[in-house]
Amino acid sequence: MIIGFIWHQDISQIFVSRQIEQNREEAFDNAGLFIAHRGASSLAPENSLPAFRLAGEYGYWGAECDASVTKDGVWVLMHDQTVDRMTNGRGPVGGFTLEEIRKFRIDAGANGRFYTDLQVPTLEEFLQICKAYDMTPVVEIKTVQEDADYDTLATLLRQTQMEDRAVVLCFDDQKLQKLREVSPVQMMLLSNRPSKAAVDRVLELENCDLALEYRHCSGALVNYAKEKGILLNVYTVDDELICRDLVRRGINFITTNLLRPEA
Repeated sequence: MIIGFIWHQDISQIFVSRQIEQNREEAFDNAGLFIAHRGASSLAPENSLPAFRLAGEYGYWGAECDASVTKDGVWVLMHDQTVDRMTNGRGPVGGFTLEEIRKFRIDAGANGRFYTDLQVPTLEEFLQICKAYDMTPVVEIKTVQEDADYDTLATLLRQTQMEDRAVVLCFDDQKLQKLREVSPVQMMLLSNRPSKAAVDRVLELENCDLALEYRHCSGALVNYAKEKGILLNVYTVDDELICRDLVRRGINFITTNLLRPEA
């Protein structure tokens, strides 16, 4: 029984890896795929379920969220390390259990007066919305509690059948390395100061690409990344002229607060 289970897992990993590679090849042929930053955050509170549903309704290729782990090991969505800015609660995300953090209400963000009684969503809820809208989940890892959280994340992606579709981002390459040990999911290294060294690190992580602030998107870096077969995701682009220039240059993904896929 154990041998059979391991064999099944190995076959599944091979299938997922091939699907991820196919996704990357398709992205090379489609510059300017739009990613809704924290959901449609200009229309509804960031990292809220309405923001993600709106992103799906507007036809975004992907929706980006920020994920952290609660005190009891559940992945939830919050950009900041604390709940202070976006909810009526106070304290670090990791200081609450899921039950405790769900008692708070999101009380900030775009058009908040139209979206009352919003709870902090779980990552699973986000993945289910992405699945319903055939939208790519783009998950930025923020804070984790322990190494077991990477196993929880990998299991969640598999259980929701999104491991071959999701993209996981992080500024910390060591966190990506830990996730790589338990999942073949496509990843992106976020970089505020991108360089050729960052591209080389991406290559080491395998099935990994690079996300960078658009003002640091130099021609030399773009050319080097393309030579190495690396996809580029730029953030956060809210100007249509800048967006058009980036698409012309072959940038693969545009993360945005305001621009619409039909623009």
